[in-house]
Amino acid sequence: MSLNLGTVTIRQPNRTTISASDFRPKPNISLSEINDVSTAGVEDGEFLAFDSANNRYEFKTATAVIEKVDGGQF
Repeated sequence: MSLNLGTVTIRQPNRTTISASDFRPKPNISLSEINDVSTAGVEDGEFLAFDSANNRYEFKTATAVIEKVDGGQF
């Protein structure tokens, strides 16, 4: 599924004004409606990361291994 939000035209490159005559904002868009985001199998605690092998954003589980804590009194 692809989602067309319109096009943006920068009329004067030396200014910060962007005008788009056919831009149609869509409030409350779901991540599953964006064509380069995979929401398959999403679980609590995951984060959104880009996977260059698949050329899309996917949800990943954060993992960390603390090998050494150096400093301070515990």
